[in-house]
Order: sequence, then C-alpha cells, then structure tokens
Amino acid sequence: MNKTHIALAIAALMPAAAAMADVTIYGEIRGGYENNKTYNSSAGVDGSGKPQSASQINDWTSRIGFKGNEDLGNGLKAIWQVENRVHIDGTNGNKNGSSNDTFATRDSFIGLAGDSWGKIRLGRLSNYANDMMEQVDPGYYSDESVGGLGMFTRLDDRQNNAVRYDSPNWYGFSFALLYGADESRTADASGARTNNQTWNLGLSYENSGFFGKYNYENWNDASKLASTKDWHRLEAGYNANNLYVAFGYQQIQGYGFGSFYNKNVGTLVNNAVATNLMNNNPGLTQAQANAAINAAKLKTKEAALTVGYTFGAFTPYFSYVKGYDASLDGNTIDKSGYDQYVLALDYALSKRTEVYTSYGSVKWKDGSLARENSFGLGLVHRF
Repeated sequence: MNKTHIALAIAALMPAAAAMADVTIYGEIRGGYENNKTYNSSAGVDGSGKPQSASQINDWTSRIGFKGNEDLGNGLKAIWQVENRVHIDGTNGNKNGSSNDTFATRDSFIGLAGDSWGKIRLGRLSNYANDMMEQVDPGYYSDESVGGLGMFTRLDDRQNNAVRYDSPNWYGFSFALLYGADESRTADASGARTNNQTWNLGLSYENSGFFGKYNYENWNDASKLASTKDWHRLEAGYNANNLYVAFGYQQIQGYGFGSFYNKNVGTLVNNAVATNLMNNNPGLTQAQANAAINAAKLKTKEAALTVGYTFGAFTPYFSYVKGYDASLDGNTIDKSGYDQYVLALDYALSKRTEVYTSYGSVKWKDGSLARENSFGLGLVHRF
C-alpha cells in the first residue's frame, strides 16, 4: 500500500473514530466465596424443610456498560446508556450452569439533559430506591445470601417501558418521577383488562454529609392478586468525616404473600394461614383458602440501621434490620417477623479494588423456621 492509499485509509477511519470518541466503557466485576445456609440457597432444604449449608462461588452483581452524550448546544445534551448484567461464575443466576445474559438487562436508555432543567430518559430504568437510595445496604453479596440487606431492598428494581424525569439540584433538594407503561393490558380471571402501570416518586435532600431520601411507588391496578400494591421508604443519615450512619424505614402493601419479606418463607407462612382458615371453616378447600389469601391485603413494616467507620483503608460495618409481624386484612400474623444482623469489613487495596467480607444471620420469630446464616469473602474491581 503506497502513501496515498494509507492517507486515504486514515481519512476514511477518522469520522468513525470521531463518532466513537464520546463512548465510555465502564463496569464492576464483583464476586467471591460464600457459604450459605438460607431458604434462598440453591442447596435447597432437607427432609424436614430446613435450609442446607453449601459452599458456593457466586457473582455479586457484576456489570458492564456503554454510555455517551452529544452536545446539542445551548446547554442541551443527548444522552444514552446500555448497561448489561454479567455473571462471572458462569451461570445466569439460577445455578444451572448456563448463561443467558443479554444486552440492556440493567439501566438502558436514550434521553435529553439540560443544564437548568434536569434530564428526561426513556427505556429500562431503575426506580428511585434502586439507584438513589440503598444507603442502609452498602455491601456486596449474592441473591442466595443473607450477608446483606437483600430482604429490605427486595423491591429495588428496574421498570421496562419507562420514562423518568430527574430534576436539577436546588440547594440540596431534588426529585425524580418515573412512569412505567403496562403495554400488554392482559385480562384477569373475570375477563376484564388489567392496567398494571407503575408510578414512582423520589425526593432527596443532601447537605454537608447529611441526607434524607423518600421513595413512593404504586402499582396501579388494585385487582392484582398475590402482588405488590404500594410502597413507602424513608432513608436518612450522615456520610462524612469517616463516619457512615444510615437509617431506613419502609412499609409495603400488597395482596397475598407476593410482597412478603422472603418469597420462600412466604410460601410456608401462606400454607400455615391457609391451614388455619380451613380448620376454622369446615368444607373450605385448599384452592379456596389460597384464593382468599391472594385477595387479602398484606402489610409489612421494616426498620434498618447501618453504622460504619473508616480507619485508613479499613471500613467495618454493622447492620441491624427488624421485620415486624405482618398483617393480613388488618389481622396480625403472629411470629411472622424477623431480626437480621450483618457484620462486614471492606479493605481498599486501591481506589478501584476492594477486598470485602461479611457475615449475616436472620432469625425468624416463628420457631418452626430455621435461622439463616451466610459468610462471604471476595473481591470488587471497578473500571
């Protein structure tokens, strides 16, 4: 190839290189060893229904993303992002040995941002609690572990077919509003079309290390069964001068045990409540009892506290969560709550790499349920 051809080839590549100049590749690789004896563990339960202990190599929510923007002038930018979940343990999260992770499994969107009015995005988007809260849960762990506050943060998620507006910051105050469309509008058991659209509001104040945040989400159709209807969460605390303190309180209302603290334990409690219904109502079948429970309103309440302090490269954390006894149609379900403790230690090897270890324990108030325990030790790297 002569010099003229080389020059032409370079010239041809330059527009493509310029077009890619604003693309940022980023992510986190997180994972480690865990020993889990939990109701969510893939090891399952023994013949008496008690969780079994298992040694596991688990992914701790690794991800890779691509994002960019274009300056449109007058303080206006076009923004976009495609973020993807990856499992470094070679599974898809179900421990079946196969991986089906695809693009846009995490926050992925296109939108506009302005210097004075905030930003608006559409796509697959986090609710406010998922990306702007979780101060009470700073740790790393798998879905099978109780080494973090996964039960407390169980509704922190993403919404498909969503549009979200985030305000600018006004002297520490900001807010966000998300709408998720129900595009299928499927028919319920009576043949009527449902409308399970989602509304989510988030409010925030931050100043000099102090913060206060509020999340409200509503799932529109009140006729939904065995599902969540509405949810409130408040978080407040302080994060500065090496001290980390975060308090959280939330209340969730739904139908049946679809919004219970733990879905597997929820099934056990559902069966116990159904048995009680059948004992008190001779002739009532199991199916009728379950239908009655699924139509009954369940309310759960939880409080969480996390405290941490940084000594050089070390940051130890302690968390406590109290799950109060749930109520079904206003009647308290005795011994349906839980207490959880988590001890954790984060050691910063560098600004981007950490060693993290934790031990967590959950004690259910119902004496027929076993105590759950988890230990984890692993690495986190950001790029």
